[in-house]
Amino acid sequence: MIVRTETIDQRIKTYISQYQPDKIVVVVSETSEALCLPILQIYKKTDHIVYHLPDGDRAKSIGFCEDFWESLLRENVTRQSLIIALGGGAILDFTGFCAATYMRGIPCIYIPTTLLSMVDGSEGGKTGINLYGTKNVIGTFTDPVAIMRNADFLQTLSAGELLSGWAEVIKHALLTGGILMEMVAKGMPEISDIDAWIDLIRENIIFKKGIVAADFKEKGQRKLLNLGHTIGHGIEAIHFEDSEINHGIAIANGLYWESLLGYEMGYTTKETFDTVDQLVFPRFPKVGWNESDVEPMTNLLMHDKKNYNGKIQLSLLKTVGDAAYDIEISESDINAFLTKYATALHEPID
Repeated sequence: MIVRTETIDQRIKTYISQYQPDKIVVVVSETSEALCLPILQIYKKTDHIVYHLPDGDRAKSIGFCEDFWESLLRENVTRQSLIIALGGGAILDFTGFCAATYMRGIPCIYIPTTLLSMVDGSEGGKTGINLYGTKNVIGTFTDPVAIMRNADFLQTLSAGELLSGWAEVIKHALLTGGILMEMVAKGMPEISDIDAWIDLIRENIIFKKGIVAADFKEKGQRKLLNLGHTIGHGIEAIHFEDSEINHGIAIANGLYWESLLGYEMGYTTKETFDTVDQLVFPRFPKVGWNESDVEPMTNLLMHDKKNYNGKIQLSLLKTVGDAAYDIEISESDINAFLTKYATALHEPID
């Protein structure tokens, strides 16, 4: 459900009235606490414990998990308590994982505050933290008891945060085509056009819900949602210290580079590659890698949790609305591709 602030407040009130949790813990990032928590009535009227995390993926570490679990024990949080995750995808990933594993699971509500988390991170039951530079390698498949998306929060986002979420919107449109692709082809709505955003987010959730319902544990078609994420995560990792390259920018570039790889493998059509190119650039900045990055990127890709039999398992587009998963590429072939395009400029592909 995608609603406005007053409806979120009423839904939280209804949940608390129905289940009477003995404790309420609200997990926030620096940004969500400053911009989003004060908007909600829970901040003003309900006794609760606030747990603070840094913004972004820095929060998704075992160290913060241990500190959070310790604080739950210290505050006598029980299975009859409630945890509310208020923030972007990193906050939802972290909180969902900690809630799923503390006392073998306590109720957790997600209130995503970014476009990226509204269209992607909040839906599907994936929780996770990073370990030794590998993204989401520790985690569970656990649904929250409720997801409450507040479209008003979009107006708190920077242009960069909106762009980050738009990359996932493009990915979903490429996978499903149809109405969502028609919406995306028109470009990003004005931030003030909340009704247009609600319609757009709804179409994304309908698509993702369908995929997840058919394959919750990611044994088959849910792997399609990894489109752009293999090379995208590699780009994100090597640019980890660059605050201007967020997750969405890395994934948008991953969509481009994986479409180019698919085209060179004879799998993705030239028309489809051109479509991806036009959707990604020039809206997103071009991000690549240097020759010195090829070996560490190859190593990262070879340790992806989706790999099988020592080979990378890619999801690739054939055409818009038609993709496949478990497409194998060897270490030597991915290394050759990365080497070929190291320091490459964005130029038309013949």
